[in-house]
Amino acid sequence: MPFWRKPYDRSTALATAEKARAGGSIRKAVKWYRKVLEQEPGDAPVRAKIAPLLARLGRWEESRAAFDLAADAFLAQGFAPKAVAVWTLAAHTFPEHVRYWELIAQQQLLSGRKADAVRALLDGRSRLRRRKQRPLAVLLLRQALTLEPGRVEATLDLADLLRLDGIKDEAQQLLHATLLRVGRGKMRRRVRFAQLRIEPSFRCALDWALAR
Repeated sequence: MPFWRKPYDRSTALATAEKARAGGSIRKAVKWYRKVLEQEPGDAPVRAKIAPLLARLGRWEESRAAFDLAADAFLAQGFAPKAVAVWTLAAHTFPEHVRYWELIAQQQLLSGRKADAVRALLDGRSRLRRRKQRPLAVLLLRQALTLEPGRVEATLDLADLLRLDGIKDEAQQLLHATLLRVGRGKMRRRVRFAQLRIEPSFRCALDWALAR
């Protein structure tokens, strides 16, 4: 080591990185987190910290790789909740990378938390609103409804996306099945209105108006 270089000190490197991150100096924070990872490449917490910063710098592939390495390391150590936390941050950073939403859901299922798995898939769908993202949204909705077929809001959402894609027969089948689950009132009217949008007709309009 050249005499002018200070020896590596983990505490100093982390403190410098944290201070830089808190002050908005993203490049400096990344630089100092890298110093830690050069010495301790298996440090999952540091990888989890550097991953979103790399994304903010536009280093997408490096960011995803850091997220993946951090989550894999936490899983290998038996810290599944920490892996889920990393995937969640990764999914929020890269919402179109649906693999992260799926990984969250799979881990929640393995932990016996089906409701949390469904919520993760629906959270992913909620972040995919642009037209070009529609196939990804449909994919996540299908998975959520496979886990919880009776979820009316998700069914209405999926039916509307299918309508927009011209897949009207499947959309109508979904809505017909939903009618068997809902009673009279506001929700039935919403289902009838969804049917009306797919097939505008006097009969559908009357069914919607009477909520029958």
